[in-house]
Amino acid sequence: MTSPSADSASFPTALKPLRRRWPPANLAWPMLWLFLLVGSSAVGLWAIALLTRIPPLPNCEEISRLSADSDRLYCAKTAAASKAPDHLVAAIELVAPWGERHPLHTEAAPLLKQWSTDLMTVARRRVNQGELEAALALASKIPEQAENYKDAQSTMTVWQREWETGQAVTQTVQSAITNKNWERANEKLQDLKSLYTDYWVRHQFQALKSQIELESQGWQQLEQARQLAKTGEIDQLGEAIALAQTVNLQSQAWKAAKADVDSWSESLLMYSFRQWELGNLEAAIEAVQQVPADPTLVPEAQDLIQFAQAQKLVSSLTAWEPQIGDLFNLMEAISAVQQIQPSSPFYEDAQAQLETWQQEFQDVLQLQTATWVANLGQLPTYQYATQQAQRINPERPRRQQAQTLVAHWQKQIEQIEDRPYLQRATQLARTGTVAAYQAAIAEAQKVALGRALRIEAQTRIASWTSQIQVIQDQPILKEANTLAADGKLKEAIAAAQRIQPDRALYDQAQTAVQEWTAQIQIAEDRPILAAARELAYQGSLTAAINRAAQIGPGRALYGEARSAIANWSAERDYLWSLEQAAEPEESWEEPAADEESSDW
Repeated sequence: MTSPSADSASFPTALKPLRRRWPPANLAWPMLWLFLLVGSSAVGLWAIALLTRIPPLPNCEEISRLSADSDRLYCAKTAAASKAPDHLVAAIELVAPWGERHPLHTEAAPLLKQWSTDLMTVARRRVNQGELEAALALASKIPEQAENYKDAQSTMTVWQREWETGQAVTQTVQSAITNKNWERANEKLQDLKSLYTDYWVRHQFQALKSQIELESQGWQQLEQARQLAKTGEIDQLGEAIALAQTVNLQSQAWKAAKADVDSWSESLLMYSFRQWELGNLEAAIEAVQQVPADPTLVPEAQDLIQFAQAQKLVSSLTAWEPQIGDLFNLMEAISAVQQIQPSSPFYEDAQAQLETWQQEFQDVLQLQTATWVANLGQLPTYQYATQQAQRINPERPRRQQAQTLVAHWQKQIEQIEDRPYLQRATQLARTGTVAAYQAAIAEAQKVALGRALRIEAQTRIASWTSQIQVIQDQPILKEANTLAADGKLKEAIAAAQRIQPDRALYDQAQTAVQEWTAQIQIAEDRPILAAARELAYQGSLTAAINRAAQIGPGRALYGEARSAIANWSAERDYLWSLEQAAEPEESWEEPAADEESSDW
């Protein structure tokens, strides 16, 4: 096999490829000038960017007195923008020493004015909050170079003067409160309104006013309590203690009230002990329940109060429906009496109550559990709840409550069991036929007497029975109306009277009968009344009266006839009086009724 080198060596010289130089000799100089042009342009652009770029901002966290003034001023402006007092003071202290010859004075002067104004605003806020010293410290930082320097100095003087006046007024008001001179206290309180600082005009004024009201009310309550206690009656002592305890604990009146409450409580305790010794446990507990708890009392008194508080908790239990709060009250009462030691004179009575309350706790827990289950509203849950409640024996404390709940749940069971009857009955009655209503009635009658839905079932049965009667009697009433429309009123009446009194359309039929009867009577009596009016028009008043009297009571035109008779009688009496006045000596006889002469 021939090697490549051997083959290439055997090629003729004319066929070998020529080796070219790059770049060609005729392009070397243009390429050099192009590289120089591009390089100089890049250097120029870099120089322009370096000259026009924004210098970096100073790092204010590393600023110091050795930093440039421009950097310090920039950091001062940044910090003062927060309006924080320490930042404003630091900014003011930086630019205040810069005189007019300082390079940055023109820029710093308006900043000093603004920062001084902001600092005074913060100082005013502090003084309105009652922080006078802090406000003065801030206002004093305003330098003489600031435009508001004199205003700040005068304002500080006003604040100090007002503070002295306000403190003097406060002391006077407090002294009047201590002496219970409410009129003097309110009078001096008004002096605060002449000041300018919000702290005195609003905050301190309202605080003193509230204190005056609090103290006056407290002393008034205490005085009322003392008046009650003066009677010496046990009930009045209890009311006095309760009223005195409403005195605000932060008031001066409470100090005096506390001493009175302690004295009255001691009297009640002594009375309770006497009642206990006499065997009157209920009276002792009732009295001691009004005594507030105090750890400084003797152990016997504490036991009696604890026992009474337990009784009070048990007495607050709900009578019928068990509540979750009843369980907690019973637990607390049981825990209270369990703490009474065997050495206490109340131990035996407490143990007797403890057994009863423990039984009641078990009953309430059982009834509460049953109630939770029953609230699910299902037939099995009501049945389970009923079984649980019925397990409470007759001698147990909650037996009556259990029976009440059982009766309630039994009604719920009956409703669940009987509701399908009424639902099916309602579905059957929807077609609106007699047969449908009869089937619905038969279904509803399956709700037995004494069941929870019995009244509802009977109500629906009555409604469907009425619908049947309407369907049955409607043709009769329609027939009567048709006869009446044809003018056959007597036949219409006879037809309508075929509807019996216990039927649904009876009242409607009777209304129509009355209307038609009235029409017949009007047709019969209208000629009589017309003839009577004609006689009256002719002057025969007596004849007219006699003719109209033929319309008897109960007739449709009876009222109209009686009204006409009354008018004619009055007119006749008037004419008679005129005639008698004209001929008093002559006797006058009324002519016969059938005479048509001027008989009036």
